[in-house]
Amino acid sequence: MKGSKGIWQLYCVVLFLALSFGLSNPWRWPSTPFTKNFVRIVNNLSNNQSFTSHCKSNDNDIGFHTLAPNEQYEWKFRVNMISSTLYFCNFWYKDYHNVFDAFKAKYEFIYDCGGAHCVWKAKDDGIYLTQGQTMEDKKWFDWKKE
Repeated sequence: MKGSKGIWQLYCVVLFLALSFGLSNPWRWPSTPFTKNFVRIVNNLSNNQSFTSHCKSNDNDIGFHTLAPNEQYEWKFRVNMISSTLYFCNFWYKDYHNVFDAFKAKYEFIYDCGGAHCVWKAKDDGIYLTQGQTMEDKKWFDWKKE
């Protein structure tokens, strides 16, 4: 009985180390409950334009934010145990809008963000995601006319 308890403890330690170190790298695993994730919203509109955003998940409403030119805000969170965390945002300015997924606990999405920090920028011609690897802005969505 004592031998099986020692093996069980060893398995627990190995599992803990694997989750803490091996799986926390976003290039190998979408995200874990141990990884802190961030979403940042940035106003890069020209001509002194403000815009409004409303972001939320099933469990957490980030609220409405009206951002002045070059203003930004950010929130942090951890994914749920089954890696189904999803945040979506609604952006408006003038008579334009769009609704999109700002964070998904999926490998491809986190890879596009460049890790656990997604930066979305509202620009005149659409909504951009900053590629984490290259730090270049890539257009993901066009504005829709209301």
